Amino acid sequence: MHYHSQHSPFGAFASFTIGLPGSRGGLGQSLSGPAQQDVYVGYRLSTERGGGKEPWNLLPFFEKNAESAAAAFTVEFVKETEPREVTRVLAADDLERKLGWASDEWSHDSFGYRIYSPFSRTEEPTQLTRDAARIAFAPIVVSEISYDNREGNDPVELIFGIGNQEDNFRPLEDSDPNLVGFAFGSRMGYAVNPEDVATRLQGLDVLGEDEVRADHRGLHLLGQQSAVIFRVEPGERKSFPVALGFYRDGIATTGIASSYYYTKLFDNLEDVLTHGLQHSEDYIALAKVRDEELESAAHLSVSQKWIIAQATHSYLGSSQLLWDEKEEKVLWSVNEGEYRMLNTFDLTVDHLFFELDWHPWAVKNTLDLFVDRYSFTDELKVPEGVSSEGGISFTHDMGVCDHFTQKGHSSYECMHLTGCFSHMTMEQLLNWICTAATYFESTQDRAWLKERADIFEQCLLSLQRRDHPNPEERSGLLKFDSGRCGPDGAEITTYDSLDVSLGQARNNLYIAIKTFGAWSLLKKIFGPSGLDKPVLAEESRKAMDLCAGTVCEKFEPEVGMFPAVFEDGNTSRILPAVEGLVFPLYLGLADALKVEYPELFEKLAEHMAHTLKPGVCLDPVTGAWKISSTSNNTWYSKISIAQHVVRKLFAGAEFDEAAFAAADEAHARLQQLAPLGQFAMVDQVHSETGVALGSRYYPRIVTSCLWLRES
Repeated sequence: MHYHSQHSPFGAFASFTIGLPGSRGGLGQSLSGPAQQDVYVGYRLSTERGGGKEPWNLLPFFEKNAESAAAAFTVEFVKETEPREVTRVLAADDLERKLGWASDEWSHDSFGYRIYSPFSRTEEPTQLTRDAARIAFAPIVVSEISYDNREGNDPVELIFGIGNQEDNFRPLEDSDPNLVGFAFGSRMGYAVNPEDVATRLQGLDVLGEDEVRADHRGLHLLGQQSAVIFRVEPGERKSFPVALGFYRDGIATTGIASSYYYTKLFDNLEDVLTHGLQHSEDYIALAKVRDEELESAAHLSVSQKWIIAQATHSYLGSSQLLWDEKEEKVLWSVNEGEYRMLNTFDLTVDHLFFELDWHPWAVKNTLDLFVDRYSFTDELKVPEGVSSEGGISFTHDMGVCDHFTQKGHSSYECMHLTGCFSHMTMEQLLNWICTAATYFESTQDRAWLKERADIFEQCLLSLQRRDHPNPEERSGLLKFDSGRCGPDGAEITTYDSLDVSLGQARNNLYIAIKTFGAWSLLKKIFGPSGLDKPVLAEESRKAMDLCAGTVCEKFEPEVGMFPAVFEDGNTSRILPAVEGLVFPLYLGLADALKVEYPELFEKLAEHMAHTLKPGVCLDPVTGAWKISSTSNNTWYSKISIAQHVVRKLFAGAEFDEAAFAAADEAHARLQQLAPLGQFAMVDQVHSETGVALGSRYYPRIVTSCLWLRES
C-alpha cells in the first residue's frame, strides 16, 4: 500500500510524515504537505564483506542523491572510488504494513519499525494538573525500532536517521549531555536513550558512500545527514525507543498574539525529548488501547477501519492548541490541511463528532471565538420595498497561515462573486446553530447555554429573515443572499468547488434539509430541557413544518428524486440531501422526527435509494460514491456522513449492502495509491481517476468516526 500517513502530537500542528515508498517525508511544522527529508530506517548484519560493512536494508522513505554531497565543497578534488553497494531499498511488496488508530507499523522478517501517536479524552487544559497536561499535550511522537536476533549467528545493527537538504543538524549533547540525537535548531529533532546507542553519526553521507570525515568526537557538523545506530547481539530480541519532538517558542500567531500551549509546560525541545523518552512506555501503551478499540469494532470492515485510522492521523496533524497571551486563555484551532485556514467553520461543524468524543472543551472554545470575534450582522439582497435587515451570522474562517484576521472578516470570502471565494453566510449561520446545539445537548453545559442564550435567539431571528423578512411570505427555505456578496454576487456553500448542484446556497436542497435539522435543534434548545422559552420553541416547530412541507412539494415522483436546486429547472441529484439530519441523529432525536414528518423521510429515503444507482451518484466503474450526479469532484468527508445517515435512518431492502461494502473498498483503495497517497488523507477526489482535486493533507475525513456509532 503506497501512502503517506501523518504521525502527530495533539495540538502541535506538526507531523512526522512517512509511508509512501520512494518518497521523502520527515519532521515538519505548520506545513501544507509532507516535509522533504530523507528518513533512514533499517538494519544490516554487523559483519565485514569485501573490505566493508554489509549494506543497509532500508525502508523506502528516502531518495538517493544524484551526486556526492561532498562535491559542493571539494569540487574537482572529489576522489573517484570503486562503487560499492551500501544500501538496499526494501521493496514495498516485501514489507508488511499495518496502520492502527494511533500507530503505524512496518515489518520485514525479523526487523520492525513502529510509530505511535496516541490520543485520549482530555479536559479543558487549564483544569488539568501540570503532570497530566504534560502527558496530554507534549509535542512528542514516539517510535520504536526493533530486531529479533534470537535465531541469528551474527550481531545486527539498526539505524534511524534523517537527511535534510534545507537545514543542518546540531548534536543534542551540545545542549544536554544526557541526550543522544540531533535537532534542527530549537524547533524539532529526535533523541534516543544514551545507553541504547552504539554509534551516532553526522556527515555528508552517513550511509557510507563517501570517505569518512569526522571531528574530534566522530561527527561532521557541516553534514546534513544524521543517524543513530543500535546493536543487537545474537540470541537477543531488542526494541529501542526513538522520541520525535517539536518545539516552537514565543509568539506563534499574529492578529491574535498567541503561543503554543505546550510552551507553558515544557522549557525547550530538550525538555520535550527527555519527557518523551521517559514516558515512551506510557505513550506506547495508550496507543495500543486506541488501536484495540478500533480493531475490536466488529461491525466495521477492514476498509472502514483503515479510513478512520488514516483520517484521525491527518486530523491530529492539523490540530493546534494555543495560549492567547493578552486574554490569558486557551485558544483552539484546527488548520484546514493544505490551505492552512484557521478554524474553517465548514470543517468545525464536521470535526464536531470526533471532538465531542475526545475533547469537547475545544468545541466550546471555537464557538465562543466565533461569537466574540467572528460574528457580524448584515443586510439582505431582497426585492425593493422589503426590509433588508438581515441578522447575525459568522465568517467562513478565522484566518490563514497562523494569522487571525480582523474582527468579523475571514481570509476566504470576497465580494462580487457567484462561485468559489464568495460568502457563505447562510451556511455559517446553520453551522453555529448545529454545532452549538449539539455541543449543549451532548455535554449539558448549562452555564454556557445560559451565557449564550441571546445568541441562540439572534440565530433564530436571522434564520427567519433569510427565509423572508415578512412572516407571511416564508416558505421554510433560505432564499436571500447576504448584502456582503455585493450587488452582483451570490452566496455559496461549503461545496465551493462544485457546480450549482451543491455550490449555490439559495433554494438548495442540501441547505434546506440542513435548515430543517437546525430548526429541530432550536426547538430542542428552546424547549423545557433547554432554555424553556415555549414561544420560541413553537416558532421553531412552525419553521420545521414550513420547511418540510415546501421540500416535499419539490419531489419529482416520476424519477423518485429531488432536484438539487429548486430553481431554473435544475435536474442534478445529490447525496448530501440528508447531511443536515446527522445532528438530530447524533443526539438521538431522528427517530421521533421520522414519526413526526413521515412524508419528508419517506421521500428522502426514496431519493437516496435512487441516487445510489450506477450513473447517478454511484460511479459505474469504481463503485465509489459521488456527492453529485453532475460532478466527479467527490468529497470523502461528506460521503462518510451520507453513509452514516443512510445506514442509521434509511437502510432497508432498497439498499444493497454489498454495494456499500464495495464503495468502502473503492474509497480506501484510491487513498492507498500514490496519486492520493503522497498527500496523506485527501478529501476532494476525482471519482473515476482517483486524482486529487484539492483538500490534501486534510483533517475533515475524521467524520468517518461516526461509523463507530453504528454497532
